[in-house]
Amino acid sequence: MAAVADSASARGWLSSPLLKVALSLVLLAILLKETDLSQLAGAVARAQSGWVITALLVYIGSQVVSAIRWAMLARPLGFREPFSQFFGAYFTGMYMNLFAPSTVAGDIGRALLLAGGQKRKALAFTTVLADRGLGFVVLVWIAAFAILAQPGYHLPPPLYWGAWIVPPTTLLGWLFGAKLMVRFLAPENRWRHLVERDLTAYWHDYRLLSETSAVAGVFHTMQVGSQVFLAWALGIKVPAAFFFIFVPVVNILGMLPVSFSGIGIREGGYWFFLSQIGVDRATAVALGLLSSVVVLLTGLTGGIVFLLWRNPVPVAADPSAPRAANDGLD
Repeated sequence: MAAVADSASARGWLSSPLLKVALSLVLLAILLKETDLSQLAGAVARAQSGWVITALLVYIGSQVVSAIRWAMLARPLGFREPFSQFFGAYFTGMYMNLFAPSTVAGDIGRALLLAGGQKRKALAFTTVLADRGLGFVVLVWIAAFAILAQPGYHLPPPLYWGAWIVPPTTLLGWLFGAKLMVRFLAPENRWRHLVERDLTAYWHDYRLLSETSAVAGVFHTMQVGSQVFLAWALGIKVPAAFFFIFVPVVNILGMLPVSFSGIGIREGGYWFFLSQIGVDRATAVALGLLSSVVVLLTGLTGGIVFLLWRNPVPVAADPSAPRAANDGLD
């Protein structure tokens, strides 16, 4: 029993928000230790506020696009709520992420807000997972295409190998991964029913997949564009196409649950990639710091939505929508 308690205590400590905040601070301290702080402060001070504000607005706009994608993925599962419901739940979830070391808290929050008091929590959470999964697949494809289309940059060999291997792997994982895993469950298992019947649109509705993938592409393009605007604010003269290589890669690394909102990883990643094409350390770190500020300010806009939005009574489920496999999951 003591060993079990110690194991549970260790897992709780490793997942502690304070630990991840501490790791972010350590990563920043290591990075800043080798950075000329006067040059860093000067670069930030000289940043053109107009481009910074533009970057912030574009980044916030990208979150609206992401909420649209989530609504598109939720409709086939019977969620007929108006878009304002998805918008409010999504931005409230963004605000919740400010108090957690990863996006898990916000994802659970927006799923519960979408489900309301109805017996739909499993399906609601599934729509969030689908939203995250599809967004990740498209992000990987964007990064891979950018790497292969711009072979002139001296990037680590694993990135080139990954550009060939990871995209088809993620696509196969999306289309067949869940369906293969549930084959190990009994035919009457409710989770198997959920994947094989209720979520069939995610495997067979190619129009839905193509349309939501296109929206995801717009979302990621806006996010990359916001970083280009921040670079212009700092006077960084780098081809905009290069941002489609390193921004997705850094964003993928930032998803790892080892830091607070990707802080520390983002700044270090920007320094690593931009140094490959001659950008000085202080300016590259300044770009990473401004990017983190934009991320945090966008989360605060979710707080405004949280204060102003009133969660309405959930819309009754569509009788023709999948339901049976969800019974008893909550």
